[in-house]
Amino acid sequence: MISAIYNDKKEIHVVNTLNRGATPDLPDDTVIETNAVIDKQGAQPLAYGRLPTRIRGLIQSVKAFEELTVDAAISGDRHTALQALAAHPLVPSVAIAENILNDYLAANRDFLPQYRMD
Repeated sequence: MISAIYNDKKEIHVVNTLNRGATPDLPDDTVIETNAVIDKQGAQPLAYGRLPTRIRGLIQSVKAFEELTVDAAISGDRHTALQALAAHPLVPSVAIAENILNDYLAANRDFLPQYRMD
């Protein structure tokens, strides 16, 4: 990667980069893993259009989970953390999301002081 950037090689690599129009099904400022041309300007994602219908909803749900998780981590807001877990497609209900959140916060109490409810 460093060589491709430094030497302006215009090589194609799979990278995590901003969407920037690669697919209209996700915001341009969201990070995606995709093929990109790597040159002296960095990573330029290759446009591939709409996501296939069979996976579009799943990817959008997981991306919502990721964005809410970041918001919760930054804000320390328990409700946002619960929303994040409830949005994940593998979490079947808000009640289960709440159990997961409670277990996670208890297990990581020393590392997440913003969530303490002492």
